[in-house]
Amino acid sequence: MELRTLNYFLAVAREQNMTEAANVLHVTQPTLSRQMADLERQLGCTLFVRTNRATTLTADGMRLRQRAEEILQLVRQTEDEMGTREEVAGVVRIGAGQTQAMRVLTDAFAELRRDHPRVTCELYTGNADAVEERLERGLVDFALMLEPVDVEKYDHLELPTRDTVGVVVGTHGPWGRLDAVTPDVLARMPLLVSSRTTHRSYDLAAWSGGTVSPADLNVVGTFDLIGNAALLAEAGTACVLGISHLLELQTSRLRFLPLEPALTTGSVVAWKRHRLFSPACQAFLEQLRATLAE
Repeated sequence: MELRTLNYFLAVAREQNMTEAANVLHVTQPTLSRQMADLERQLGCTLFVRTNRATTLTADGMRLRQRAEEILQLVRQTEDEMGTREEVAGVVRIGAGQTQAMRVLTDAFAELRRDHPRVTCELYTGNADAVEERLERGLVDFALMLEPVDVEKYDHLELPTRDTVGVVVGTHGPWGRLDAVTPDVLARMPLLVSSRTTHRSYDLAAWSGGTVSPADLNVVGTFDLIGNAALLAEAGTACVLGISHLLELQTSRLRFLPLEPALTTGSVVAWKRHRLFSPACQAFLEQLRATLAE
C-alpha cells in the first residue's frame, strides 16, 4: 500500500465525489477510480458506496480513513524529526484535557517561538482516556492530563496549578441558588460525569468522609468535553460534575458551585519513556522546565 494511494483515498473520503477528488488531486477521474478499485482488491473489502451523486464510505472505509490519517501523520512527524539540525524547526504535538493548567504549556510554547519561529504546534483536546490513547500511539508528543494519572509508565512533570472540583448548574434551575455543594446535596443531584474509564476521576468517598460513594450518585449520563454537557445544565436537566475556570462556563446562564469541603485536582504533563524527541520537542521540553522553574 503506497502513501500516495492513502492520500488519494482520503481525498475521495473528504470530497465524497470521485470527480471532485480527482480535480483536487490533479489526476484524471478514471485514474483515481482505478486506484481506488485496486485498493479495494488489495484489502479485500468494499470501501465506498458509489451512487450517481456521491461516493461515501462503508464501515470498512471509515476504519481505513482513521488508520490512513494516523499513518500519514506519523510520516509527517518522522520527516520533521529527520530534518535539518541547523535551525530548530518542526511540530510539537500536545494533547490536553480542558484545564487552566494548559496556560503553562501555551506560555512555554510562546516563549519557545520567540527564539525558534519555525517551530509550530498541533493541539488535540479530549478527555484523559482519549489523550492517553493518542500518547500511546505516538500521535501526540506530550499529554496534559488531570489527576489521577498512572505515571509509572511515563516520564512526567507535575504542574503547580490546581483546579477546583465542583458542579456546573443552570442559573435559573432548581440548584442555581446554592453557593456550594455538600455531600448530601451531591447525592441528590442528577449528574453528568466524565466518561473517562482508565482511572476514577475524583475520590468522592474520601472527600465526603465515606458518606458518598460513586454508587450513591444519581448519574443520568456521561460526557467527554463539557461544552455540550453545559447545555443540559443551562436547561436545568442535569448538573455537571467537573472543574472551574473553563471558557464554556463563562456565561450568565451557568454557575459553578464548588464542593464543600473543598476538593482540588492537579495536572501532569507526560511523555513516553525512552522517546527520542525531535529537536522541536526537545526544545519545548527544555523551555517548559525553565518556565516551571521561574
